[in-house]
Amino acid sequence: MNRRKLFAAVIGVLLGKVIAAPVFAQTMDADSQATFDTVMEFMGAMGSGDMDKMSSLMADDMVWHNEGDAAMPWIGPWEGKEAIFKFLPIFGENYKTTKWDTEDAFASGDTFAAFGAMNGITTKSGQEIGDFTFALRAKVEDGEIVLWNWFEDSYAVSNAFHGRGADDKATVQAFYDYLSNPGSASHAQAFRDATASGWESVGNYAGKNKTIDGFVGQVGGFAKLIPDLTWAVQDMHQDGNTVVVRSRATGTPVAPFFGVDGEGRSFDILTIDIHELEGGKIARSYHVEDWAGALQQLSGR
Repeated sequence: MNRRKLFAAVIGVLLGKVIAAPVFAQTMDADSQATFDTVMEFMGAMGSGDMDKMSSLMADDMVWHNEGDAAMPWIGPWEGKEAIFKFLPIFGENYKTTKWDTEDAFASGDTFAAFGAMNGITTKSGQEIGDFTFALRAKVEDGEIVLWNWFEDSYAVSNAFHGRGADDKATVQAFYDYLSNPGSASHAQAFRDATASGWESVGNYAGKNKTIDGFVGQVGGFAKLIPDLTWAVQDMHQDGNTVVVRSRATGTPVAPFFGVDGEGRSFDILTIDIHELEGGKIARSYHVEDWAGALQQLSGR
């Protein structure tokens, strides 16, 4: 497929729905109407992949500026026709549009504005963004577009591009669901599914970190020693690929625990965990538990 056909295929998918979207009626003066018509004609050319028409509507020094996470390859600014034509296929390679609805569009003088809702999938992670809003500001001078300024929910798009999002908390929750059901084979499998193959449990700096199999074995021991173990999440915060959890562990050992015979007593302790995620799975978990407090409670002190 030659560059023109590739461009047409990519841009047709990206902007076809924009061209078909309803435009609200508006009474405009002659200058505003000319601006409106120029931008809509430009969108139509993009939708059909007509680069010659697009080029005729672009100022030589046109600026295309996409706002957002600079780590994403389609974030601008892009200055001049040549740079813009090189950029557009990059966007198509990294982003698959599944929804693009323009809900309103109007012009005033040399400025055009449009607003609507989108959804899509970022090819880097394969993760769906979810519905988000967008806005477009364009400027026209002497019948040519000089500015194309695109705004989107950059937080949602960035999260999807890097493979993080609301699902991360559900992934981390599987860790605590397993701790609260230590004898459950289905919860153990859900935990394995939520973790990367090289996952490590880091509880100190001795360098002897537990692997997935070692951790599953330890939790299996908890099922026999503390059959009523509950590990309840009290608070969960995500910052990028890091999820911090404050939780509350309670239980009643049926045999000596760390050498202490609780004689039927229970413990109720605070725990703090820091989970690092990679590609939507937990790669490692740093954890601190107040086991000293648990032993004091079990000994009746």
